[in-house]
Amino acid sequence: MSTTQRSESMNAFFDEYVHAKTNLKEFVDQFDNALKKNENENVADFHSFSVTTPCISRSLIEKGFQELYTNSKFKEVQQQVTGMIDMNPQLHKSDGAIKTYLVKDDVHLVEFTKLVTYSVDFSEEDSYAKCSCGLFQMRGILCRHILAVFRCDEIKFLPDSYILDRWRKDIKRRYTLIHSSYDAGEQRADSNRYSEMLNIYYQMITLAVGSREHT
Repeated sequence: MSTTQRSESMNAFFDEYVHAKTNLKEFVDQFDNALKKNENENVADFHSFSVTTPCISRSLIEKGFQELYTNSKFKEVQQQVTGMIDMNPQLHKSDGAIKTYLVKDDVHLVEFTKLVTYSVDFSEEDSYAKCSCGLFQMRGILCRHILAVFRCDEIKFLPDSYILDRWRKDIKRRYTLIHSSYDAGEQRADSNRYSEMLNIYYQMITLAVGSREHT
C-alpha cells in the first residue's frame, strides 16, 4: 500500500469519529474510542476463528451460518432457530411459483404476550422469502418465520442471498473513504485543520508503537 493510499485509509477510518470542527479534547477522546473499536473487532475476529459455537439443531442451514458468520452474529441466528422449532406455517395461497404462508408467533411485550400472525412470501424458483416482520431488512439475519417456511418446504441448504459479507468471519473489514461536506466558505481552512489533527494522530501512533505503551 502506498503512502497516499495509507493516508486515505486512515482518513476514512477517522471520518466516523472526527471532523474539521472537532476540538483537541474531543479528538483525543474519539481517538481512544476508535482504537477501542478496532481492538474489539480484532478480538472478535480472533475469537470467531479460534472458538466454534456449537449448533443447537441438526439443520444444515444453521450449520452454514456457523461456518460463515462471526460467533456473535451466529448466536443471534441461533435465537431465531430456537424460536422456529414450535412454529407451524400454514399455506395461505399459491400464485405460480410464489407461495404465501401465514405464521403465528407469540410476541412477548412488557406486561403480556400477544399472538401475531406474520405473512411470508416464498419463491420456489430461487428459494427467496420475505417476511412481514422485516427482521432481515432491519438486522440482516433470517427470522424464525422464514426458517419455519424453509423447513416446511424442505429447503436444507442456506441460499446465497441470505449470506451477508458484513457478518462473515472470513472477510477482513475495510474502511472505505467517506467524503464529508462542509460549508463552502470554510472548507479549505477546516480541511487544513483536519489534516493537522490527523498528523497529531500519526505522531501518537508512532510513539505508541515505538514504546509499546498505551498513550
